Amino acid sequence: MDEFTTVTKILKIVSKLVVSFCLIFTFATLASCIINLILGQDTDTYVHILDRAALCLLGAAILNWILYAEWKGKIVRFIIPYLVFMPLVFLYLFIKGFVRDLHPNAYRDIFLNDTIAYLVAYAVLLIMEKCRKN
Repeated sequence: MDEFTTVTKILKIVSKLVVSFCLIFTFATLASCIINLILGQDTDTYVHILDRAALCLLGAAILNWILYAEWKGKIVRFIIPYLVFMPLVFLYLFIKGFVRDLHPNAYRDIFLNDTIAYLVAYAVLLIMEKCRKN
């Protein structure tokens, strides 16, 4: 494989990561805004938005891994990335705890929010793959 092919592959992977990050971040931010407005909260902190961006980038990387890695079965394809994703999310939250005080339910909330987001994103991936096959 020559250098041009390698660089081209890397650029494709990075561009797909950037696009998926932008889509996930936009959807997550819009959903959060709608939910917060329904609950009567009309502000969001910049730190919270940056945290969301970091977690969306991590999620985009995991989803791209799901798409482009070769998996032995559908259950393994679902479980292994999730088992990598959640500890990384908890590690991010743990490290953040050294910088800022965490909400008492931070770990529970991030577990629920990111598990639901993972399930929705995985379902969207399955639907997209079925549409491509048809």
